Amino acid sequence: MKTETKTVAHRFYECIHSGDFIGLFEMLSDDCVIEFYGPAVIPFAGYFNGKEKCRIFFGHVANDVDILGFTQDEFIVDELQAAVTGRLKLRFHATGGIYDSEYAHIIDVRDGCIVRFRDFQNSAKAAAVCAAVETPVR
Repeated sequence: MKTETKTVAHRFYECIHSGDFIGLFEMLSDDCVIEFYGPAVIPFAGYFNGKEKCRIFFGHVANDVDILGFTQDEFIVDELQAAVTGRLKLRFHATGGIYDSEYAHIIDVRDGCIVRFRDFQNSAKAAAVCAAVETPVR
C-alpha cells in the first residue's frame, strides 16, 4: 500500500502542474476534507468538508492566484499518508501581491483516493499580501 500512497501523491502534484483539475477532482473521495490553516482573508484558507467544498478550495487556487513557482522537494510516505515538503510562489490577482513560502502538505489516502489534505505554509506572509481582499465565499 505504501506504493499506492506514493503514486496517488505524485499524481496529485502532476494534476496541479498540468492544470488538470478534472483529474484532480477524480482523485478526491466523496468525503474528502481539505484544511488550510490561515486567516479568512486568504481566499483558500479554511476547512472544506466534502468533495463539492473541496472544489471551492481548488477553484480559489485556480482563479485567485497565478502559480509562479511550485516545487516538491521531499516525499515521506507510509501506508496511509504522504508528507510532502516544497516551496511555492504565488501572485494574488486581487492585489497583485506576490508571496513565497516553504510548505508542508500531509495527504491521507484510502482506497486510492485522497481523503484528507492539510496545507501548512507561512500564512502570515499570504495574509499580508491579501490584506485588502474581501473575505471570499467558502
